[in-house]
Amino acid sequence: MEEELLLELDPPDGVEEAESAVEVLRAWIGDGALLVSLNSSAFGDQVEDWGRLLAEIGHHVAKAASLNGYMQEGEAKAALRDAFTSSYDTDFGDTSGRIKGQTKH
Repeated sequence: MEEELLLELDPPDGVEEAESAVEVLRAWIGDGALLVSLNSSAFGDQVEDWGRLLAEIGHHVAKAASLNGYMQEGEAKAALRDAFTSSYDTDFGDTSGRIKGQTKH
């Protein structure tokens, strides 16, 4: 079987020109499992800021779904909201984690 190359996304527009920028989240699907790396101290004890971040990411996902022609942006937002709400209390099994370092560029 031919080995697939890892696909790493480019940083978003504006990061290079920003006076201050910090990466807060990376997510991969590896062998069907969600693999996440996050800057767990980015918001300190203000975990509600993570909620706002996830909501804003949802808006970006909905816009991308619309731009790709999959569905209207409003439909995508509704689908995301429904999936988030119905999945939020789901036990996804053994979530492991550890604090890792960061790389400065």
